[in-house]
Amino acid sequence: MDELLRCIEEYLTGKLSAEQFSYDFPAIYRFQIYEGSIDEQYIDAFDDISEACGWYEPDPLQRKDCNDYIDEEALRSIVADKYQALKRST
Repeated sequence: MDELLRCIEEYLTGKLSAEQFSYDFPAIYRFQIYEGSIDEQYIDAFDDISEACGWYEPDPLQRKDCNDYIDEEALRSIVADKYQALKRST
């Protein structure tokens, strides 16, 4: 779980771009789920972040084609909200 939190912190502090985060976070999350190393109480928040990563689309022209795509501002908002919830519960 520490690796997931570190990834989130690096994104929120600008060390990772939104595009890099949207690739890295789901990969780390899937691996840790497979390994069984995430406490069940945190899975919903991590699921929401991973899902938001899947809907992130940096290209505004592509976002026009599908209303479900989100921009960087929406991604950052979701990640920040879920991160705060995770920090409160740890």
